[in-house]
Amino acid sequence: MSTKFSSFDAMTRQNKINALMNIKKTESTSQVDYYLVLHAMLNEDVQVAMAAKMAYANFSSQSWFQDFGKPSDPQTSERIADFLRQSIGYGPELVEIENPPERQQMAQNLSRRQKKFENLQEWDGPFPQSAKLLNTLREDTQQIIQSLLNPGENIEKCWLCLYTETLQPFRECTRSLESNAATMIVNLTRLQNPAQIDPSLGVMFGMLGRPAYMLVLVTGKRCILFLRDEIGTSQACARVFNLQNIAGVNLVKDGILSSIEIETHQDFIKIPMLLPDDADEVHTFLRQRSVEAIEASEEFIERDFEKEMKKLDMLFKAHAIKSSEYLFRKSRLQKMELEKFSDANIELLLARRFSDGSKGDRFDEQLLKKFTFEKTVMFTDIVGFSSQASQKMLLDTMTLLAVHDKLLMPVIKENEGILIKKIGDALMVRFDDPFKACSAAQEMQRRLFEFNGKSNEKIFIRIGINTGTVFVKNEDVFGDAVNMAARMESLAKPGRIFITEMTMQRLEGRLPLENLGPRKVKGRDEPITVYSLVDSTNIGDEMAAMAADFIGESAGSQADEHGIPVHASDIQQQALPDLHQEMPAAADTVDHGSYPENLLNAIDYARFCYITSVKAGRTRNPDLEDWFARFETLLRPDITGG
Repeated sequence: MSTKFSSFDAMTRQNKINALMNIKKTESTSQVDYYLVLHAMLNEDVQVAMAAKMAYANFSSQSWFQDFGKPSDPQTSERIADFLRQSIGYGPELVEIENPPERQQMAQNLSRRQKKFENLQEWDGPFPQSAKLLNTLREDTQQIIQSLLNPGENIEKCWLCLYTETLQPFRECTRSLESNAATMIVNLTRLQNPAQIDPSLGVMFGMLGRPAYMLVLVTGKRCILFLRDEIGTSQACARVFNLQNIAGVNLVKDGILSSIEIETHQDFIKIPMLLPDDADEVHTFLRQRSVEAIEASEEFIERDFEKEMKKLDMLFKAHAIKSSEYLFRKSRLQKMELEKFSDANIELLLARRFSDGSKGDRFDEQLLKKFTFEKTVMFTDIVGFSSQASQKMLLDTMTLLAVHDKLLMPVIKENEGILIKKIGDALMVRFDDPFKACSAAQEMQRRLFEFNGKSNEKIFIRIGINTGTVFVKNEDVFGDAVNMAARMESLAKPGRIFITEMTMQRLEGRLPLENLGPRKVKGRDEPITVYSLVDSTNIGDEMAAMAADFIGESAGSQADEHGIPVHASDIQQQALPDLHQEMPAAADTVDHGSYPENLLNAIDYARFCYITSVKAGRTRNPDLEDWFARFETLLRPDITGG
């Protein structure tokens, strides 16, 4: 375990230097040690500060490292203190406001608010009811507290500590801690040696002339120990620490009162002498908030949370920690692991995998475990939309898309699908359940069939579905399984739903299917078996016939041997030359002898490969066929001398 700040401060000079030299010698790159080194660089002892500067070089290669400039720069210490304050919470520090309101006026205002409370049982003030104790304070104290808050940060809870029975009316908010009559009651000068309670508390007392009372304040992300000086001044001492840095919270009986001992990654902190009820509430609240406050950070990248979880389980089984502490630490580790493998950290994980080959295997295992899942991916596309859009005004086109979305989006939601993206007239959707994906596809076609039967405008879509392992990142999915779903969509006919063999297997016979046999698809050397969902109501057949009539009329397209038109991307290919003519004699061989025979044979072979792929189901390419035709007309005669 790394040395804590307070433990470090209690060491002799030589032990401090030894601890820093040990960090340098072991070449530690722990972020906890980094903060300790920065803390030591602020030490007034020059030899300790110099040892810290030597260890400081250990961390320069880390991505989270911040260069504070030359060690000799007088502004370095100020920059380091500010960095520690923002990153982990740091203190204690004296806080005061300039030009506070006039004291007599504040006393009168407080008296007026006290009378209002006596009548209405409510204090005026800027703080919520859960922290109403703060509304009993003077304006200058409220300003000091507000100056400690970050933009958008609010106090959620407030408790009174260093408690005595005389403070009960103030705890219950029936009186103000800062009324003139209360001054002698609430002052804490009776504490003979605050350092015996907590060393940092002793430092806080030493920074003030006459400490009056102490509060513990909790926001969504930070805890603030607030020690108010006598109300003759407008100053206080504050110790702030970030909740996500809490590693342990323990409730300790302290006579008739209780205290809360907090361990952060950097230090030990004590919230002293609370009423038992308050202590229980603080204990529970800090545990809950410290887990909720955890955010993704690069510090998590190097930690193996599975190993830490196993170690924690061993400690619990050996009765080394209490059940409540075990559950708290386990919930923190689980939250940190979730944050490590969150979308916010995926870029850091992938970058670290790329830069650090020695840890590639470990990162590969963790990444695959946390980011890869079996999902069902669906692609849809409007058939003939490109040609329709080119013939219509933009407003008509957008109206058609709006109708398409209004009909299909509710179906996706009803079947628990997640829309990943819209690409023009195409949709990409993912499902956890392949059966729901196929049910959604059938319902989409049914709703479009009903719409097309009532409207002069028609919408025909083809749908492709595949199930497989994908990499999930920011709700998007990546991998070959996604590409295969897109291939199914491009193969499908209008009104049809094509699925892969993997999806067929996951359906386990729950839906009727037609085996369409092997089909050649881009990216696969071997053909894959394609299936079509069969609709018992024959909607698919009727949609196909309707699509053939509609698209044929609107685009003059040719239908295939089944009376079904080619895809929207194929409509422009209706006038392409016949590919079933006899192949050139040199089509199946390539002579590598000499020019020009070598060039002619290569082109003939390329044409042969293209024709073969089209016959196997690949989309025709008008530009390529036009090039072949131009070559035969313009270039071949020149090359052969014909």
